[in-house]
Amino acid sequence: MDKHDTATRDLLLRRSGLVFVDAAPSTARVDENLLRALDLELAAIGAQPSTRLRRRLGALDPAALAELKERVTQVLLTELGGATEHTPLFRGFPEDVPEDTFDLWVKKVVSHFAQAEGQPCLFCRSVGTTHVLRPCRHVVCDRCFDGANYSACPVCEHHVDRSSPFFKPDKPRRRPKEAVRFRLLDLGDDLEAAAIELFHALCRRTQAMSPVDVADLRALVGELGELALARLPEVIPVRENIAHVLGALFLALDPARVMPVVEARLDTATDVLRLIAAISGASPSLQPTKRAERVTIGADDERWRPTIRRIFRGKALTEGRVISIATTVRRFRVAPMRRALRRALLQRLEALNPDARTEDMLRHRSLWVWIGEHLHPGEYADRYPGAAASFAIVRRKDPKGARAPKFTGFYGRVERAALARDAGAFVDLLARRPGELARRLDQALRLAGDDAAARARVLAAFEAAAPRCTTPVLLTLRGLLPGRVKPAPIRVFWPKGEVVQGFSSEDRRPTLAPEACAAAVEICERELLRRLAEKPRIAAAVIDDALATVIVPFNERTASKAAVALPRGSTIAVPPGKVARLFLHWCQPERGGETTDIDLSVGFYDASWRYLGVCSYYNLTLTPEKEVVARSSGDLRSAPFPNGASEFVDVHRAHALAAGLRYAVMVVNNYAGMPFSRLERGFAGLMLRDDVGGKHFDPRTVALRFDLQGDNGVYMPMVFDLAADRLHWLDVYAKGTLQMNNVDSSNAAITRICPEMIAYFGSGVRPSIRELALLHAAARSDQVVLRGERTRVLRRAPGEDAASFLQRLRSEEGAEAVRALRPAALADGAPIFAALFRGDLEVPAGSVVVALYREQILGPIAASDLLS
Repeated sequence: MDKHDTATRDLLLRRSGLVFVDAAPSTARVDENLLRALDLELAAIGAQPSTRLRRRLGALDPAALAELKERVTQVLLTELGGATEHTPLFRGFPEDVPEDTFDLWVKKVVSHFAQAEGQPCLFCRSVGTTHVLRPCRHVVCDRCFDGANYSACPVCEHHVDRSSPFFKPDKPRRRPKEAVRFRLLDLGDDLEAAAIELFHALCRRTQAMSPVDVADLRALVGELGELALARLPEVIPVRENIAHVLGALFLALDPARVMPVVEARLDTATDVLRLIAAISGASPSLQPTKRAERVTIGADDERWRPTIRRIFRGKALTEGRVISIATTVRRFRVAPMRRALRRALLQRLEALNPDARTEDMLRHRSLWVWIGEHLHPGEYADRYPGAAASFAIVRRKDPKGARAPKFTGFYGRVERAALARDAGAFVDLLARRPGELARRLDQALRLAGDDAAARARVLAAFEAAAPRCTTPVLLTLRGLLPGRVKPAPIRVFWPKGEVVQGFSSEDRRPTLAPEACAAAVEICERELLRRLAEKPRIAAAVIDDALATVIVPFNERTASKAAVALPRGSTIAVPPGKVARLFLHWCQPERGGETTDIDLSVGFYDASWRYLGVCSYYNLTLTPEKEVVARSSGDLRSAPFPNGASEFVDVHRAHALAAGLRYAVMVVNNYAGMPFSRLERGFAGLMLRDDVGGKHFDPRTVALRFDLQGDNGVYMPMVFDLAADRLHWLDVYAKGTLQMNNVDSSNAAITRICPEMIAYFGSGVRPSIRELALLHAAARSDQVVLRGERTRVLRRAPGEDAASFLQRLRSEEGAEAVRALRPAALADGAPIFAALFRGDLEVPAGSVVVALYREQILGPIAASDLLS
């Protein structure tokens, strides 16, 4: 690898805190004042260099140092959201926000409809104080609207030409006085080795990768090139991830070089389909996607009229109004495929088991019908007759037009056994596919009912299949089964898709016998401990109690791209006394001329989820009592390229609690215009501020930053439990209305989804990172330190097996309290394993650490890596 591998350098900086310096050392050291200036610039974004990195930077010439500083700060600022301009509508926020929202609304309406150019102001009657703003043409008075406070037109709230005399210069804003936790940056030693290590870690993932991981994988493969192909792991556990890896290789290298490697890894027809999707730039998840269609009301287009009537439900329609309608697309644009590639793909299909191939293709029938138009199997029917026959069944006719024979496959036989309530036949069929048996274990036990012999047969089959099940599946069952002895408070389903929409229902399933659940849990736990014990031994383990409410990542395919990988459903403590400053930023595409309005709001509810108030564009300040509970920075209604638009809401949690409010829900609403997915950029997040004065955006205080994605109208990322000083990270979307979404119109969705999700995750149905770390520790270590309000140490007794040690770790029987923790002293400086909430621990070299907030930890592994 060389100095031009900038994407790889940037992602290793972002993920691991490593700075790779290739520039030749200068003969003269950099002036110490330049290094101090660099220290200050890094401190301003919450970072600090290690001693050896600072020493290496001091050996660069000033030009190389300046170039490196620019790149490092840009990467870190982009990750946190600070690389863009953040100027709210009211530049004096949080001080200079109008208190009377209704009076402000009246001024805006009257100015819009009645104020004329060259006439006295309709409110203060002053002459010569009005200005015409462009391009909106609104006439505004500089006595009635403070031009030193506004950043956009006070009437329409769109960005306008700021050269108008109405606008006064910005007042300088100081840096806020904050207590900051710095993130450590260190010198990277071997770029190629670090890149290969990360590449292998991503390939080893045992569940579908998150959007961040997919983007990083593509960047890595693009720059590793032939090296990635040569160092491709023998096993990539997840088929969707195989498609991501191989698709990235196809895009980076000559397909003729890649295809021989690819063929051996395509075990099913769906693998072939996923690969075609990845090559085409589509998602290998093969799920339908949403696309926004711009439709003019009243246009002579019969296709859209029923949809428009259904959306507006009898409301008056404005002829000629252009609206966006989200449509479901079940196909993807297929990339051009040369004849040699088409033949190779058909040849691979031909080599598969005929029945398995056909059934696999029928699972995605509409996609295969579409792909057949590009592969042309009829042209090669003589060479690949089996593939042509499967395409005929999928198309329901052969190339000559004759009706294809009816096909019944594996899943059809499974469903027949389920309908017949034949638990034996059901399990015998599923035993051929261990993963499917594990996913349907609950159903199999329900079919067995009270028949002890049938239950034993199901459990025996599951025990035989467990070694071939993935770790995430076993861990999920380990969390689900204990609660199946009684009806669950709520059932939540997580369908595949681009963004998550959890669907809920009552739990109408028959409960399972306690002894059956206990036996299945024991099988899961025994197998998990067995496979974890095969990993390298660790001298000692350190595990934070705070990770008990941080969920093991699941359904990562739909996770929002975020600077801190907080898994959906997690709950974390929010330090008391700090003001929660929520932020939203979006930017319209450079071309197209469309404007879009996205709004940031906070809805407030009592302990029973009764709606009590909102802080938003139509209620800028919420003061149920004398104290300000929340304040908005104002509503911007356009976000022109390249600067975009930003909105903020400050939530004073102590004031809200004193006013009888219990929950504060952050809501991002797509009020009008294009969907989230079509923005040039869009993100939101949370700062925890000691000082709300000074600069509006302070990257040092960013606790969470996440991208907006998908096409949904209402996004509910987080809920504050004000009484418990806890934050619930939900990361869920609701469909909302076509346009004009706000907290009031979304209230039914908020008061249903939020309490349901909090109850669902609070039930313990999903395992925590702490529980997973305990499994690792019990299987691999003889000494475990638990950190919380107090620090405790537990040691494995002579001859104690992993299962017994695990039970003691959970109950803390035999724990010894310690005053101070020195990880280096735990095992005489040998590497340790640590699962930390905050990376505030100095660990020995070579240690394996997962840390929710990296801080002083260099090169942490991802939480998902614990599942590998």
